[in-house]
Amino acid sequence: MQQDPASVDPRESLFLTARKRFVPVYNTSPDGAKELTLYCGLQEISFDEPELFPWAETLIQQDSFLAGAAANWSAAPLEWPRLKELLETLIEAGILAREASQHSASQAALSATHFDFLDREQARKATEVPRWWSPDPSPIFQEITGSDLDIGFLESIVPVHRLAHIALDREGRQVGEANSFPDRMRLKLPTEYKTCGYAGTRYMDEAPMNMTALRSMLAHWRPVLAATLACRAEFIKRYPQYPDGRWKLGDLYLMTSGVLALPAFQMLRWNDPVQNGELDPVLSSLFRVIDGVRMVSGHMLDLYERPMVHDTPIVPTDVTMAAEREDQYRSGRGVCAGPQAMIDELVQTAMYGKPLDGPPPELGPWAADIPRAIDYGLLGRQQNATVATIWVAVGGAYAHIYAALQREPSLRQGRLGKLRDALERDFLTILPGRNDQVEQRTWSYPYHKNTFEHAQLGVTGLAPEDRIDFDVVLHPPAGLLGESAAGALRDLFASLEEPEFAAVNGPLWQEIAGHLLDYLRFERNALPTVIAVQRRINALLGRPQPAAPFTSRQLEIFHKIRVGTPGAAVYLLESFRKTLGLEFDNREEATTITFGGRSLVLR
Repeated sequence: MQQDPASVDPRESLFLTARKRFVPVYNTSPDGAKELTLYCGLQEISFDEPELFPWAETLIQQDSFLAGAAANWSAAPLEWPRLKELLETLIEAGILAREASQHSASQAALSATHFDFLDREQARKATEVPRWWSPDPSPIFQEITGSDLDIGFLESIVPVHRLAHIALDREGRQVGEANSFPDRMRLKLPTEYKTCGYAGTRYMDEAPMNMTALRSMLAHWRPVLAATLACRAEFIKRYPQYPDGRWKLGDLYLMTSGVLALPAFQMLRWNDPVQNGELDPVLSSLFRVIDGVRMVSGHMLDLYERPMVHDTPIVPTDVTMAAEREDQYRSGRGVCAGPQAMIDELVQTAMYGKPLDGPPPELGPWAADIPRAIDYGLLGRQQNATVATIWVAVGGAYAHIYAALQREPSLRQGRLGKLRDALERDFLTILPGRNDQVEQRTWSYPYHKNTFEHAQLGVTGLAPEDRIDFDVVLHPPAGLLGESAAGALRDLFASLEEPEFAAVNGPLWQEIAGHLLDYLRFERNALPTVIAVQRRINALLGRPQPAAPFTSRQLEIFHKIRVGTPGAAVYLLESFRKTLGLEFDNREEATTITFGGRSLVLR
């Protein structure tokens, strides 16, 4: 039991614990009433009484104050009993303190979290030489996953917005800096870190801020803005915005993806590619700042608690306020280094076309590739939307199987017991991505469908009759892996169980077989779309088409390079292989399960 906080005296001084981290946001509650929420990192304090709105806004402007003086912060002075209760509630929540904080920016830089980060950076495994995907990414994937991958499948495994991460620019910096993906390909480069002093959720955060990347961005800021304007001009030719100047949220997500594809296009085009280490640092700086807008807009679209669809109209402040509200300025590897004024200027330039002061700087020869880079980004967004639905389905399969296992907590013996232990452990990896939740899956499927179908509207030269109906991906035909396949899979599972446990474990095996078959059906039905979009990407880059088909074996690589990152999910078929010795080869024309030297082909 916690003791009640000591009674507040009107003459004592109170201190706001983190004044510069507070972000006030006015929201509308489900019943239509206006409310004020104060965000401080992941903490939220809501006020639904209008007379307290000015009181709360005044509160977060204080460093310290006399408790009794706070009675006059609202239009009608608060009676002491009510004010006392309010102040004591805020003390208990940790918003107010009775003693001044002893922290400063210099002290925060010496925090345990900061030193832990530096120690992890020193100890982490990393490639010793710069690596790049083209012309053959197999050495990278062999090192990380133990599997080869044809270059013609690259965008099916690494999202287009992450492809440039491991590239080196002419300043010797990786485009993705501390966020470079895959992490094993992130070099150990000299980097200066400090503690963030910007107001908002990142203020005085113990995670470090990358000053080296910020200095590069400052040096190239005007060309970065000019490049943003050039990309915007190309994009709005294809996607006109609302007459009043507001943007569609989904279009902002697509445009930023096209910008991020520009450095990748330079280095991945098959003919005359830019070599690793020769990338213009304007492009690497452009990537780093635009990626933040991409992350926030994508997060807003995939958040079922605050439903916003592709056509939701937005203005720049909607993006910057969402970044604060949804805690997007902070991550496990540090906080955003961009000053708020620069972030505001970037978003206004990208959305409103805010003109530059003075003569525009001359851009590099890469500017001529902007139209094709936008196409690359749009096709890449289609591919990522398709593959993402498969991983939503992975989460759903785990959730259904986990629920079935939980209904029979005593069944721990036999082969089922071994599978159960593995699936329950693997299920935990699904939780950060929330695909175990039916609400998230219900929202994510149409979100990815909208992204896919809007993206293909802007691809140059793609005739209406060549567009793909994404409903085909989401709704497998009834005859695919039908009753004959279901019966064969149930028989297989029955044969795997140890005889003494077959009777007691049989019903649960049958249910698990049904959920597994549902997933295999969804995955197999999505593969033709993955293949079709990948072929268009390869044609755009002038890259040879792969000779081998795209199968579940490549999708397993998609998972393996994400192990240890937020939102990673254990591949369902990998769990069955490791525990039961079943090898799956799911491809467009058939599903083959190999076990004990035998093969079962399901159609």
